[in-house]
Amino acid sequence: MSVKRVLYFVVRNLALAIAATAIAGLSALVTMRSVLTSQQVEVPSMLGKRVPEAGDLASARGLLLRIEGRRNDPRIPHDHIVAQEPEPGAALKSHRSVRVWLSLGPRRITLPAIEGQSLRTGRLAIDQSEVTITRVAEVDDPAPEGTVLVQRPLPGEVDVIEDGVSVLVSRGAGRGDYLMPDLIGKRATDVLGALQVAGLKVTDVRYRPYPGASGGIVLRQTPAAGHRVSPHSSVALEVSKGDS
Repeated sequence: MSVKRVLYFVVRNLALAIAATAIAGLSALVTMRSVLTSQQVEVPSMLGKRVPEAGDLASARGLLLRIEGRRNDPRIPHDHIVAQEPEPGAALKSHRSVRVWLSLGPRRITLPAIEGQSLRTGRLAIDQSEVTITRVAEVDDPAPEGTVLVQRPLPGEVDVIEDGVSVLVSRGAGRGDYLMPDLIGKRATDVLGALQVAGLKVTDVRYRPYPGASGGIVLRQTPAAGHRVSPHSSVALEVSKGDS
């Protein structure tokens, strides 16, 4: 075989090899771009779902599911997904994992029984449960003043209470509170008897002349009419002084 013919075959084979390599490289590039594009999938929402259902959603998109941990949540039921990464709608390559956290449900605490205790002692006990007494109502009751009569929620294991504990507290036996009547212009002798019957103590009576008024008429009173008073409240009166 001549040298020219040998060179011809060498050059032709080399050209074919270069062409094949170029075609293979171009094909690989196109294939890689296609694969990379096809690997981007949208992450589905798994929030509020149980693991089997979330696993099916992930698998349908070529994704994996990985449980990262658990946390309390007052709204998401126990063993349902409370959080995920990446978030729903994000783009993620197939065969990658979606990280999820499961709910433990609401955090539970144990409330102590404080009925029959003083409000101060009850507050200290409730505070140790990491909640507080936020509402206090009072009512007349034979129990000593400041005694806790009712608590809500009831003692025992309960969900964490966002708005605190409510209690009903005794303010002691009924005190017979009432509004101070208007005594001005009335005769002092009548007024003094009525106040004594009501249990009010008249601690100061002052007499002074008052033009146009006959003697023994109430001119001023303390407390004023309409003020709330109770038995044993002190009352002061100014009474007109008659002509000498």
